[in-house]
Amino acid sequence: MEWMTLVARHSRSGGAPGRAALPAKPVTRTVFTGEHDVFLPPKRLGAAVTRTLGVELRVLPGAGHLVVEEAPDRPAAPVDGGTR
Repeated sequence: MEWMTLVARHSRSGGAPGRAALPAKPVTRTVFTGEHDVFLPPKRLGAAVTRTLGVELRVLPGAGHLVVEEAPDRPAAPVDGGTR
């Protein structure tokens, strides 16, 4: 975690992210990030998610960038309405 924080603070991306091809039919989307994500911080990611996908960014308190690795059970809860 400390190593990733150092990398994020001292490196810059040289290119803009690509755009994903979204399905033509409507699908439910949920986008979330960790509260302490230094690579895709909520402040920077929120507007792009709303503009591109039309949904609000969900922020997982206390989590970092690798939520699935840090706490694998946490990403499921926002998706299925907090039932886990």
